[in-house]
Amino acid sequence: MKKYLILLCLPFVFIANNFSASNVTAYLTYGVFSTPAKGPYLETYISVIGNSMKFVKNASGKYQGAVDISIVFWQKGEIKNAQKYSLSSPETTDTTKGFPNFIDQQRYTLANGEYEMELSISDKNKPKEKPFVSTVPVKVEFPTAIIGISSIQLLESYSKSVSPSIITKSGYDLMPYVSNYYPENTSKIKFYSEMYQSKKILGENEKLIISYYIETFEKLTRLTDFAGFNKQVASDVNILLSELNVETLPSGNYNLVVEVRDKENKIQAQQKVFFQRTNKLAAFNFDDLKAIAINNTFVSVYKNIDSLRYYIKCLRPISSTNEVQFSENQVKANDLELMQQYLYNFWKSRYPLTPEMSWLDYYKEVQKVNKEYGTYGLKGFDTDRGRVYLQYGPPDQKTVYDNEPSAFPYEIWEYYTLYDKSQMLTNPANKQSSKNFVFYNPDLVTNRFTLIHSEARGEILNTRWRLLLHKRDTQTNNLDDENVPDHFGGNSDENFSNPR
Repeated sequence: MKKYLILLCLPFVFIANNFSASNVTAYLTYGVFSTPAKGPYLETYISVIGNSMKFVKNASGKYQGAVDISIVFWQKGEIKNAQKYSLSSPETTDTTKGFPNFIDQQRYTLANGEYEMELSISDKNKPKEKPFVSTVPVKVEFPTAIIGISSIQLLESYSKSVSPSIITKSGYDLMPYVSNYYPENTSKIKFYSEMYQSKKILGENEKLIISYYIETFEKLTRLTDFAGFNKQVASDVNILLSELNVETLPSGNYNLVVEVRDKENKIQAQQKVFFQRTNKLAAFNFDDLKAIAINNTFVSVYKNIDSLRYYIKCLRPISSTNEVQFSENQVKANDLELMQQYLYNFWKSRYPLTPEMSWLDYYKEVQKVNKEYGTYGLKGFDTDRGRVYLQYGPPDQKTVYDNEPSAFPYEIWEYYTLYDKSQMLTNPANKQSSKNFVFYNPDLVTNRFTLIHSEARGEILNTRWRLLLHKRDTQTNNLDDENVPDHFGGNSDENFSNPR
């Protein structure tokens, strides 16, 4: 079994007003990178809040603030790298509108190892005040026998570099985002990361996949609505510069994850960075739920906690990401009334006039998919076919292919018009046209068919799905291959284009 490197980089954030309200306020994060020629280095990003500083008039008649900064890297009582410098703010003439914030970035060469990073910061225009001093452990680790991966650098913005500077990497100017907190007015998470030695480990001209996604911090649940990937060729240094739309990401604690996978889809390296999100637009308000009156409603007769858990669980195919997360984190508690309130609110918010009838109609469909798609140890609504059926409704065309030579059993579902019920509250007008879903059953024993390809938004898009169908007879190591050779009875392309 191959080993792979897992690094968790939590940004260090300090507020330098612990001593008095008049001290400077600043934030620090850092990232660890490497270069083939010079080896590892650590990069610091410091954001200073202008309104926490004393601005004085300079020789040009404008107002300006400044801070004195000292950064020292200790290892077993020895200083391995250090720097002292002054950092000046932008100049301003209008002090009535507040003072500008500003950012600084520095690089420090460090060998592999563990260090204590000591930071001292003080307001240069307040010489009598004590500096704020804090220490944080940092680790630099880039092994030579496996693929290495840098820290994930969160970005405020990025652009093609015109004149290289300290913020330039791989031909781009990367403006750091010096925080791990994303408020509701932030719609995107932008980020950069580097992968090292893939050519040495995987081989020259070998293909790799760099995937990225958001997972919950507490349970490490991958959120499929917030994910992407890049195909690349192995190199001395591979880079990832990308972004994810988080407009609908609910409030909570998360990890941004970057993975390097080889041509066999095995993880070779993984990196994570923690962040927090506040999003009232996507929030599920617990207090509002507790205020819902359920007397004389259809849920008041549901008194069995196990049954209520089951009813709520079967709503997942038509639930938003926020609702799924809320139900998993909160409704698992033995709170009968809360479960009743959740179930009632779920249907009342969607169908104000007919909540009970809508629930009963949906539950009939749940029972139908349980009977048709359930398999050993798995209810039908927890299978891929059951989930798609409940989320989008019955397909307009469903074709089963059990006996195609060299292919695993598979089904193709075609929807002339697709409506995603899980987005009923967040995007009620969502509609798509002419979308297909491909399911297959590689174990040949159970009734569990796995979704391997669809063109619908938010679903798995796999241009190599034909190879999966025929994998028992057709093998390839080329990531660019998407089609299987012609063979007797092979009709997957025709069946996908014209299901019948």
